[in-house]
Amino acid sequence: RVFDVDPASDRTTTLMVGQFGFGRDGRSHDRGYLATGSVHGFVPPRWHNADHLIDIDDHWQAKELRRSVVHQFVVTKDELTWLDAAAAFPAVRLLRDTDASGLVVQFSLSHMSVPTTPDQPSRWQLSGTIAPWYPHELRSYPAGRLLVPDSRGPCRTNGRLHNLSVELTDTHAVLNMITAVPVDRNGPVDLGDLELRTADSDRLVARLPREAYLGQEYLLACGLVTVP
Repeated sequence: RVFDVDPASDRTTTLMVGQFGFGRDGRSHDRGYLATGSVHGFVPPRWHNADHLIDIDDHWQAKELRRSVVHQFVVTKDELTWLDAAAAFPAVRLLRDTDASGLVVQFSLSHMSVPTTPDQPSRWQLSGTIAPWYPHELRSYPAGRLLVPDSRGPCRTNGRLHNLSVELTDTHAVLNMITAVPVDRNGPVDLGDLELRTADSDRLVARLPREAYLGQEYLLACGLVTVP
């Protein structure tokens, strides 16, 4: 279900999800799911980006066409049912056998389609990932340290980075850039090589070459990037 907490605002559209399943290919009576589970609570919008899609002309719906938003929910371990077919897929077995407390499902909505006829619904492009969830992580907000764009900095003509989060390990930096990189009709926009640095000492923590967010791997990983 979809509803607006504040009907006067386009930034409060909230989802309610009752059931989640993944793995089905085609019709459910031809090939079933690999896992199913119940979902509880609300799924509020996160990381609103009013300029995600940058090459939009003066269309009367340009405001809606440019924007993107992120949603996230959790299916706890005691609510999950793994079906027999899950054993046939290595990636699914890893999810099933992890010691996590459930699965987190994160997805973005962007690239709204222009209605073909009046009073018809629009379709949105959905891009997302499924991963293990741990109790110290929030249920409806992306995990990691939040990084936000600095409005005082220079704005490139081809857009700027938007919100993202970063998680540091001893050897790697994991960046959640699900809607961070602006896009045009050809895909992610080239913003050059990026660097993660400390705020006070300007110490270099990690380098993110442009190939890490411009290639097919970035799209398949739905914006999750791992660098040394």
